[in-house]
Order: sequence, then C-alpha cells, then structure tokens
Amino acid sequence: MRMAIACLVVLVTLPAGQGNASAQDVTGELRVLYALVTWGPTPFAPPDAERVAAETADYFHSSSGGRLSLNSSVVGPLRLPRGVFDSCDATALRNAAPASTFARYDRIVFVAPFLGTCNFAGEANPTEVLLNGRLFMSLAAHELGHTLGLGHASRWDCLGGTCTVDEYGGEFSVMGHGSGGLNVYEKGALGWLSGVLRPDGRATYALGPVEGPTTLPQALVVTTASSEFWIESRGRPTPSFTGGSEQPAGIAVVAGPAAEGEASPYPRANLLLPNPGGGGRFAYTTGESFVDREIFRVVVERHSAEEAALRFEWLDRVAPTRPRLVVRAPGRGRVHLTWDSSVERGSGVDTYSVLLDGRVVRTLTQQLPFSGWSASLHLSRGVHRIAVLATDRAGNRGRVATARVRVA
Repeated sequence: MRMAIACLVVLVTLPAGQGNASAQDVTGELRVLYALVTWGPTPFAPPDAERVAAETADYFHSSSGGRLSLNSSVVGPLRLPRGVFDSCDATALRNAAPASTFARYDRIVFVAPFLGTCNFAGEANPTEVLLNGRLFMSLAAHELGHTLGLGHASRWDCLGGTCTVDEYGGEFSVMGHGSGGLNVYEKGALGWLSGVLRPDGRATYALGPVEGPTTLPQALVVTTASSEFWIESRGRPTPSFTGGSEQPAGIAVVAGPAAEGEASPYPRANLLLPNPGGGGRFAYTTGESFVDREIFRVVVERHSAEEAALRFEWLDRVAPTRPRLVVRAPGRGRVHLTWDSSVERGSGVDTYSVLLDGRVVRTLTQQLPFSGWSASLHLSRGVHRIAVLATDRAGNRGRVATARVRVA
C-alpha cells in the first residue's frame, strides 16, 4: 500500500516548563487530541480511537527512551459540513470546528470516514493530522512524526547502474514501510539517542539496539568526504505496515550527503542502503560486511538482541593534496595565512595543521557555516618557515605547503 503524505518539516514547540529541550531535542509532554469527524457516514468509534491513541503514545514513549510523552484524548464524533472535507486539508477541518475544542492541545489528529476525493491515507500539517478512512498505530505515528520534523525514511535502489529513491522504502522505520522504532538518523535529529560513536581508527565498537532500552551507544556514524552513514543495530525483526515482508534483525545502514563540499552519490539523507546479500533482506548479520569502496569497511563480528560488535577500519590510502598557501605580513610581527582546501575524495579532510619553524602551532577543523581557511600568527623578528598540511580521517598526511617570511 502506497500513501501520498504531505510532509512539512517543523520542530515541536513544547509548552513552557516541559523539560529542557534544546533547539534540536524534542522532549517533554505533547498533548494530542484525536477528533472523530464526519459529514454523515458512520464515524470511527471512540474505543477504536482510544486504543490507537494509547498504542501510539506507547510507541513514542518507547522510541524516545521516555523523553517524549503523548498525553492523548478523544473527542467526537463531530459533524462538520460536507464541503470542508473536499479540501483534503486537516487545517481546514480545524477551522470549521469550534476553536474551544482544540485550545488545550498541541496536536490534533482528525479521523474521518474514507474520502474518495483525497488521494492519501494520511496527511500532516505543522500541528494537524488527517487520517483518511484508516486508523491504526503505524499510520498515526507516521503522521505525528511529520509534525515533529521528520521526513520519510526512504531507500536507495540501484539496478543496472541506475539508482533511484524509493520514497517510502525504509523497511524498518515507521516513517517508511516498517512498523519498528525510528532509525538512528531520525532519533539523532530528535535528540533521542543514548549515544553516538564516530570512529577515528581501526577498532571494534559495541552498539545497543536502536529499539532500546540500552546503556550502550545506539549509532555508529561514519563521515567521509562526500557522504555520511548512520549504522544501527536492529535487535528484533521488523514487520511492514504496508504489506511487505518482515525484515530480520541485524545491522542496518542509512546514508546521505555529508555537510562537506564533495558531491555525494546520495541525493538526500535517510536513505536505507540494500544488503548485497539479496533476498529482500536489508540488515547485515554476523560475518557480513558493509563496504564503502576503497574508503571504509564495517564487519559485523557479533549480533544479538542486546548488543552488536562492529569492527571498523579505514581503507583509504590516498593522502590529501597540497593546499595552495598565501601568506601576507601586514607589519608589526603579524602574519596572516589563507589557503584553499586540499582535494580529498576518500575519508575526507579531518584537520589542517599550521607549523611554525617545524612546530605545530595551530590545528583547525572545519566549522559550519564554512567561511574558508585562515590563521593569524604573531612572530618574532627574523626569518621564519610557515607550513600547512592536511590530514584526512584515515590518518593520511598530505604534502606540505610552505612559505618563508621575514619579520623586521
């Protein structure tokens, strides 16, 4: 079953005093009203809405590790004019009902009989949801996820050298085809992860299940020159809520473009990558490897419902190019350096080192928004040798750019 779903990206605004949510964390209590509406046909029954509301609240409480609680109520059925339903818009339904009905709530989920004129199962606006003739937990959670700022969990499908995005193809997350917990990319966006590992060299890393609860980190995030990979452990099988096959437990990988300048093969974030093992299975199991060709490898050494062990290693052996260095000495012992980024298409540049007379005096990492590479030094009188070199994430040191400067 395919669903056409309107997606607006917003972050939840919580009432004052609800937790310590930062600009990136979605925490606290969200007050949700399920409003049963109709223009005449038999509406959904309140007990059915109460059951789905309770299941959806349990889903978000579990997926957030207790960080987000849904306080849900049910009202209705409310009878609204037939014409307002033709808009296929949840906000129009809200505007057609008495405002006092919704005053106490942060999100409104309208549950309507099937509207043949509306080409979707669910639609989400920033604070309203419309469920069109369907009422079940995964659909309600999917639409409410949109109101929290989440997009679709998609899939990167490649056949015969041609790759496309399967919009709803994420087989695990409820934001795609799955009825499982949100994936680590989505939880990271909402501030719901127990921890994130970013490997800096060859080592074995322990991951807890993305479904939780766990005291272990839940994500292994690998950034390269062009892309970013979010790797998670699925501790249990994941059914599909759109009629697809159940996905076995294992290690799943979603990818997207990195924040750096190199062009990524992935057009957008949160794309589930296929397992070359085939058979419609997307997770990797013990003994299998995920490889980003000539850049890095992750081997599944062990996987269970409680813990996975992943061995990481860089495969990148190509050093960054020499940066182009420009040195200006405006006077009074001040020297200003600027340089262009090194070319590094593998693991990506990790740091630039600035050396003065053979000694490292500055180490720089890229900050966003990126405004170019520069450094200023105060030098004593005499002739000095200044150098800049790049080191990539795999530890390869690039060729040194040098300049000599005389300070009078």
